[in-house]
Amino acid sequence: AEEFEDFMRFLERCYGHSYNFFPRAYPQLYRPDPDALECFLVLEVDGKIVSHVGLFPLELRSFGCRLMVGGIGGVATLPEERGKGYMSRLLRHAISLMRERGWPLSALGGDRQRYATFGWEQAGLKVNLTLTRRALDWVGTKPAEVREAPPEEAAPVVDELSKSLPLRVERRRADLVLRKQGIRCWLSDDGYVITGGEIGNQTVFEVASPTGREAELIYGVLEKTFGGAATVTLSAHDTERLSRLMRVAASWSCGPDWQYRINDLHGLLKAFEPLLSERAKNSPDFEVSVGLKWEGEVDIATMSVKGGRLEIVKGRESGNYVEFDIVEGARLLLGGPGVDASKLGPLACLLPLPVHIPALDHV
Repeated sequence: AEEFEDFMRFLERCYGHSYNFFPRAYPQLYRPDPDALECFLVLEVDGKIVSHVGLFPLELRSFGCRLMVGGIGGVATLPEERGKGYMSRLLRHAISLMRERGWPLSALGGDRQRYATFGWEQAGLKVNLTLTRRALDWVGTKPAEVREAPPEEAAPVVDELSKSLPLRVERRRADLVLRKQGIRCWLSDDGYVITGGEIGNQTVFEVASPTGREAELIYGVLEKTFGGAATVTLSAHDTERLSRLMRVAASWSCGPDWQYRINDLHGLLKAFEPLLSERAKNSPDFEVSVGLKWEGEVDIATMSVKGGRLEIVKGRESGNYVEFDIVEGARLLLGGPGVDASKLGPLACLLPLPVHIPALDHV
């Protein structure tokens, strides 16, 4: 804890950010208390911090499945200390820790080629929708009555109503997440909206409405902020809410969800076993062992379906074996272009696995 202020100055120098930027931008992460301090992996030379990798736990809920995701953030090395392998050493240490802790998946943002060296890849699919007043009026949408609420009032409402979202992060400190710089929270009898921006057009970071009135809530926020348009991002797997918002969207586009790394193939598949078992009920019988290769190591798991019953085991237990580079594996398992999924046979019909880390929870 006594190093925390020096640590903040270190990060600010590495990134060129303003004084205390990190506690303002990520108040749920950068705090001088024991839980937060455990997440900062630092390398010191002569007692001075020269490099850092943040390893933050993210509990992902996806259609009833639960898995721990290691969020990587704040990757930094002092300018004069770069090129000495410090970042590589810390990233490899983070990967080892995630394996030890049983976190089968990791996620981060940043340069794709840099992090592909360590096994991360852009994967998954999200949909960006733009809602304009004209488009909302065109289909007869009426703005809901919303009011802005401070973080301490909004947090318990967000905690409770976010449980209705099919893909979400189980937040440990929603009160701190809502204190992020530039975040505003709007409450209504029909749900809530979390936005970024002061006045005018809005970025919707999250919207939840158990009654299915997401468009009305967003229109209500536009009324309060004098905005003409709002952008909202949802996972491509969030089909029910997407179908409602696509009806009122003026335009839409798609892109990768985030950058992911599969730390433990068997652990990832087991985490999604309830969902995969449901998908397998109508699958033809098959068995296949899949290997993901990284730096000479191969992580292998075997999946089989017999009579609609799914089995997932660790290791190579089938003569039918296919192997992929770990970067290809992320796109294969989580969704992405440029991978020949036909090599998997019927298993391809059970994929991709639905993952989504909302931007509000990025680290």
